[in-house]
Amino acid sequence: MTRQPTRLTVTLAILALLAGLTAMRVSAQDIPVEEPPPAELPVPDEQIKEVADAAQLFGKLQFDAALSKLKEATTKHPELPPAQLIMATWFARANQAGAVRAYLELTVKDLPNDPEAYLILGDINTGERRTTEAGLLYAKAAELVPGVTNEERKSRLGPRVESGLAAVAAARQDWATAQKHLEAWLKLDPKSDVAMRRLAVALFQQRDAKQALEQLKTAYEINPKTLHYGATMAQFYEQSGDHENAKTWMEFAMKAAPKALSTWLVAAQWSLQTGQLAEAEKEAATAMQLDRESIDAKILRGVIALFQRDYKSAEIYFESALLDSPRNFAAKNNLALALCEQSDEAKKRRALDYAVENARLFPKNAEAISTYGWVLYRAGNVKEADTVLSRLARSGRVSEDTAYFIARVAAESGRKDEAKAVLEPTLQSKRPFSKRQEAQTLLDELNR
Repeated sequence: MTRQPTRLTVTLAILALLAGLTAMRVSAQDIPVEEPPPAELPVPDEQIKEVADAAQLFGKLQFDAALSKLKEATTKHPELPPAQLIMATWFARANQAGAVRAYLELTVKDLPNDPEAYLILGDINTGERRTTEAGLLYAKAAELVPGVTNEERKSRLGPRVESGLAAVAAARQDWATAQKHLEAWLKLDPKSDVAMRRLAVALFQQRDAKQALEQLKTAYEINPKTLHYGATMAQFYEQSGDHENAKTWMEFAMKAAPKALSTWLVAAQWSLQTGQLAEAEKEAATAMQLDRESIDAKILRGVIALFQRDYKSAEIYFESALLDSPRNFAAKNNLALALCEQSDEAKKRRALDYAVENARLFPKNAEAISTYGWVLYRAGNVKEADTVLSRLARSGRVSEDTAYFIARVAAESGRKDEAKAVLEPTLQSKRPFSKRQEAQTLLDELNR
């Protein structure tokens, strides 16, 4: 009997491990309408004896022996992915990013005509926003998929090729090409609600809101656990600058799916992003009532409390989220921000501990470094904060809150003209940010 292996979707946490990406600070950022596909690593059926034996050898750190046993398994069970990719999966479970990459490269070296490693590497490059490299990898995979002899594997790989090529086209804002690949995906998998939702993005971007809505409705019928189509349409319209239509659709979604946690989370995020702080608080509170254990709801309530300068409440929400999810970047990062704003010196020390840990774990994440610099400043280490934030300022585009941190420390260090040069364009941004009031106050003081 042929066994159907399951799949392991490597979500943003694993993409962060592989690609150096981390979750940004949760705040009122632009609402996304297109996300890159997650990297997928294969999960073999460990009921197969040879796979089970290999897993035991892997657990004993006998990696060469495990790989040899997996090769034996793939010979007997051609529906399995290559042995090297199974090894990469197991290393991903163990959070060994270097080994994951090494075994992906080994797959390409040993099996240059197998498309799956190219697909995974393409997904990783897409996550890194390396569009050209991703496009080449997906194109190579597309050439190789027809040569896959096992029909079970071929049926899984084909949609992933179209998904990747559509993501590359979307990154280039070539929506007609994205539409073509998404429609090809749906020919291979007519019930894919993911493909339908992404096709809706491509159609809306080509000003076909009617067909976009039809795709979203069909996707929702197939998978009603996903975000309600009204909320998605609201996101689309807000992203396009049509706030009135966005409001209409968001209100429709809240009435149509009043018991769906995702509806209220998105509504609260939208209200926060559009400067409706009181509404955001109400909607986030409703989300918490629907699921008091939701980490996303706790973090969102905390972020809203930061905007309200209610740092004690923010601390409570973020601390609760962090207890439930100790590795959650957003919870830890925002908890540091909430703690450092309070007068209690013990809390400032805790804030510094959290900020140092995040900066160490995520050295390429601008928000982790931003928070570290601000916590240093709030702890009275102005010179060290200036060093950290000045380096961040030179690295490129930063968030509005980070820009305020940079300006505040620059002003404190006697560089008033530099602080003004940072604050003026920051305050021209239409996006809400938690330190807008403080930024305006500082600019007014510098202009006196």
